[in-house]
Amino acid sequence: MQQQPQEQQLQERELSFLQDLTEKLATREIDLPPFPDIYARIIKTLHDPDVSLQDVSRIVIAAPDLCVRILLLANSALLNRSGMEVTDLGVAVSRLGLSAVNSATVTLATKDVFKAPKGSSLEYLLNKTRVESVRVAAYSYLLSIRAGLAEEKHNAMLAGLLHNIGTYYILSRATDFPDLVSKDIIKNWGPSIGQALVQNWGFPESISAAIEKQNEMELPGNEDGIELREILICAILLSQAANNNADTGLDYDQIPACQMLDIDSENISLVIEDYKEEVLSFVSALK
Repeated sequence: MQQQPQEQQLQERELSFLQDLTEKLATREIDLPPFPDIYARIIKTLHDPDVSLQDVSRIVIAAPDLCVRILLLANSALLNRSGMEVTDLGVAVSRLGLSAVNSATVTLATKDVFKAPKGSSLEYLLNKTRVESVRVAAYSYLLSIRAGLAEEKHNAMLAGLLHNIGTYYILSRATDFPDLVSKDIIKNWGPSIGQALVQNWGFPESISAAIEKQNEMELPGNEDGIELREILICAILLSQAANNNADTGLDYDQIPACQMLDIDSENISLVIEDYKEEVLSFVSALK
């Protein structure tokens, strides 16, 4: 039998790939590996309304990598405004609080769940995506404070950490055909898949809703005030601008989310510079 032209084969594989994603998204039957047992137990403990910080300190000891991340976070410029070094795990947990420990746990759990062959182009893309997620989480945390929504700062951080979770899923599914992972597929499918995953994992509705709408920059803001979606959009834009020395070609003055958070084409470089040390320290602790 005559072999199909390479271009036609690629189109058929892409169609099959997208059909599979469509079916799984429509039925919410996304075949995602569970969190590693130790991280699943820690997250379950953190969601217990009666849990104490002492309980958390005892259980995280079973995950050495998490202990290291917690200590690094507790000493990061973003979460340690006093500058006093913390070397005791119990003190670190107390200083960070349950929400920040949860963020560290989620970061490590998703790193274990989504993997690609070592040395492959997909592994490079996954690692790049993880670093971007951590950077966006830091900006989200800082922007929530800037917006006067300090009570939302930990949800904002989680939204940043999880905003690319749909991309992780696509990359992990594309092991056999990395040539199909285009920017368009990730942009068009990532947010919806991410929203479904975050809902399935039981995170707050405000986080899943923000993830689903993260690319809809033209949407007007809510008259009742700034929401998590606006914070996430601006955090993503700051992360992109920081990577491109603020030269993204976007007119920030025309983006409703930027208007609501007082970010424009003239001050965006200053905002990035003001947050630089805190963002770098957070990325170093969690990447």
